[in-house]
Amino acid sequence: MTTGQQTVPPRSTVTLHGVPESVALARRRVRELLGESHPACDDVTLLVSEVVTNSVVHSGSGGGGRVAMTVAVGPDAVLVEVSDAGSGHSAPHVRNEPEAESGRGMFLVDLLAARWGIRESDPPGLRTLWFEVAF
Repeated sequence: MTTGQQTVPPRSTVTLHGVPESVALARRRVRELLGESHPACDDVTLLVSEVVTNSVVHSGSGGGGRVAMTVAVGPDAVLVEVSDAGSGHSAPHVRNEPEAESGRGMFLVDLLAARWGIRESDPPGLRTLWFEVAF
């Protein structure tokens, strides 16, 4: 979108319920924003699915709490931020256990994202996992 002389990259924020059905909604929103032909669409959609699933399953937002997802499209990368209530048990981390039946989400984020990280709010209570997929 262009406003005056300035180009404004597409940006979308959606608040989801911390329930499994929200994962499909998050994937659909990413595909709508990027479009099927966007070069990063498949990778971003896969990583959104993994990260939102982690929020629903492993954070205090599960069971119907709130998960916020922001997607921002830049000139050479897509930035995604997923915020949830966090967990007192652990932070998202990469598990490299090829034989495991689950737990590969952060491994995929580490593999496909150009950069990623975690921000804790101050005061505690909100955790944001972000990643960038270059194209």
